[in-house]
Amino acid sequence: MEDGFNKQDLSVVEASFTDDYVRHGYGGPSANSLAEHIESLKAYHSSLSNARFEIQQMVSDGESVAVRYILRGTHTGTFMGIPASGNEIERHAVAIFTIADHKVVEGHIVSDSGGLLDQLTNSST
Repeated sequence: MEDGFNKQDLSVVEASFTDDYVRHGYGGPSANSLAEHIESLKAYHSSLSNARFEIQQMVSDGESVAVRYILRGTHTGTFMGIPASGNEIERHAVAIFTIADHKVVEGHIVSDSGGLLDQLTNSST
């Protein structure tokens, strides 16, 4: 999935998640379907040039997968309602995904949106 997002090949996401996927966002947006999830991924690419996820750690117990990752990019378009600043950003997050029949059905994502907001609005970043 990391390569799919980084290469803007969202067919990888479509193949890896169920249509009724639900994302619970803590410090970030939630999504009630795969379609909503994909739209939010597209928003990252439209507002952050070179948007990419970098997986730092992944652990699985067979039914769930925990992923610690960093979102990086350059703020070149309106994001979170904030006009482009040109700032380099990175947002650290942890996601716990529930897997059923080899597909992601649910995700709980905890992210540092406060830190991201500071980076988007701080001119000395």
